[in-house]
Amino acid sequence: MSDVILEVKNLKKYFHTKKGNVHAVDNVSFSLERGKTLGIVGESGCGKSTTGRTILRLIEPTSGEIHFEGKDITRIPAKEMTRLRKDMQIIFQDPFSSLDPRMTVSQLIAEPLSYHKVLTGSGRELAQKTEELVLELMGTVGLAERLYNAYPHELDGGRRQRIGIARALSLSPKLIVCDEPVSALDVSIQAQILNLLQDLQKERGLTYIFITHNLSVVNHFADEIAVMYLGSIVEKAPVRELFDNPLHPYTKALLSAIPVPEIHEARGEALIQGEVVSPINLPDECRFCKRCPVCSEECRQGVPALREVAPGHFVACGKCS
Repeated sequence: MSDVILEVKNLKKYFHTKKGNVHAVDNVSFSLERGKTLGIVGESGCGKSTTGRTILRLIEPTSGEIHFEGKDITRIPAKEMTRLRKDMQIIFQDPFSSLDPRMTVSQLIAEPLSYHKVLTGSGRELAQKTEELVLELMGTVGLAERLYNAYPHELDGGRRQRIGIARALSLSPKLIVCDEPVSALDVSIQAQILNLLQDLQKERGLTYIFITHNLSVVNHFADEIAVMYLGSIVEKAPVRELFDNPLHPYTKALLSAIPVPEIHEARGEALIQGEVVSPINLPDECRFCKRCPVCSEECRQGVPALREVAPGHFVACGKCS
């Protein structure tokens, strides 16, 4: 039997506005095996980051269930959730605004250790243990010891993101939500961070939810990919299956937009026409209908559910098979 560490069932997160409810996350369901990486992709505003933060209950869900290691954590008390956060961490997108500019590198890495009382002892003994562990974590993520007392503004984006990774690792988590952790970095630094995350996964058996808008990144990094559009998953499949056999029109359009390094290579482009539908008070029809080249009256009869069309390959489209 598969070792499922996370199972999300019918997860919803609506934000109330004067004009109605924003369907940020709308009926999202998936499961994730221990030690694997699920990539969540889609254009800006599709609900990727909100999904990740809702799973960790940094944002409280409107409805649905979140099962972590077989336990429903959707409505557990705040104190119990705080204890559980040691096993569920996040790496934020912006490695500058997510760090306190008044704290040094060592203080930033030591903060989670102190908050969760990971180390025992008092006075000089506790300080020595903390220093040793902080230096060990700095070495793990590739931060030089000379940066121990540096401040975030003195470092480049890659080093700042390594601080965020060290903070997440400090509590020995089992699941890490990576919320576009390389999108703000130069391409050469992106490769270093991705390789670091992969090495850490192999060494520590980590499970990742990797949120990004870059399909080339998840092709290199993920085991499975879930494609989101307007708060819902429209297609989910193993990474190789999705790239070789995309079914949903939106997925095809995303894949066709990936740059190809061969300037003379002929390729077909699936251009998306029309405007994105407002996420406020969505109509009871296919979310992609108004931009879909194959949309018909049948597609307007309700929101299509995810259905399995091949082993492990799910799609929410009445025209896909």
